[in-house]
Amino acid sequence: MIKTIKNILTQGLRSNFYNFKFIFLFWGTNACFAFILSIPIYNALIDNLNTSFMSTRLNTGFDYIWYIQFRHLYDATLSQIPFLLYGTLGVYLLIQEFFEGGLISIFNNPKKRHVVDFFYGGVKNWVRITKIFLISLIFYAIALKLNELSGTLLAKLFANSEDVFWEFVLRSLRYVIFVFFLCFVMMFSDYLKINLVIKDHYNIFKGILETTYFLRKNFHIVLGTFLVISVIDATGGLLYNFIERAVPRTPYYFFALSFILQQMLIIFRLFIRMLFYSTEVLLSNELSAEDANIESQEELVNN
Repeated sequence: MIKTIKNILTQGLRSNFYNFKFIFLFWGTNACFAFILSIPIYNALIDNLNTSFMSTRLNTGFDYIWYIQFRHLYDATLSQIPFLLYGTLGVYLLIQEFFEGGLISIFNNPKKRHVVDFFYGGVKNWVRITKIFLISLIFYAIALKLNELSGTLLAKLFANSEDVFWEFVLRSLRYVIFVFFLCFVMMFSDYLKINLVIKDHYNIFKGILETTYFLRKNFHIVLGTFLVISVIDATGGLLYNFIERAVPRTPYYFFALSFILQQMLIIFRLFIRMLFYSTEVLLSNELSAEDANIESQEELVNN
């Protein structure tokens, strides 16, 4: 299994580098939405600090009194930001589903990896992938609610107890189960999307049955590949946190270095997300082909 995972990762990385141009599309989309969200605060800061000596003082440190005054003066503007955030997030997520449809298409057919093919795949698969995304949101919400309820229950159970050990064990187990459930929902929804795109049908119920059968039969190698990529992702995040903490906060031009590091992290995360899809498509095609060959051989032997 280790050899198979290694081969899949190698092929997935190769597919990613062949399609690296799409990273710039994803990064540009992120940058555009970040710019849209920053406009209200940027305008408020320009209006407040453009002709003020406070801007020079803020270069050397944070002024809490100024912050309180700023919040009071621009309370109406700041109160609208959550609505802007939710609306922008909704549009952003729908666009991401469009991108996922394009990615799965080009990974499934490596000979057609042009920009036109990417957008064609996005248009063709957007509806079915969005349906799966909306269904997965329900399970994410259920997981969050169950995690919240279990936390409340544990707090009540150990409210008058000094048994720190078992409280630590149960709370750790709660988080492990919560993370495992989120990862499973993410993995299942990914393979369900791939199933519908590769087999080119819209029957979600049929896709759920086929995906369940596929994951049950190949769970170890699928989960192993998923965990290896997740570890790579987590390692990159930890490395970024370590380097980012070492960057000085002053003088202000060090913010440029922080900005560059943040963009590198975003590009790395986008690359990892592409790696998830490229390896999942490879596993779906190869393991399904192996299962089909085995079934055909069994039919020949029986006949």
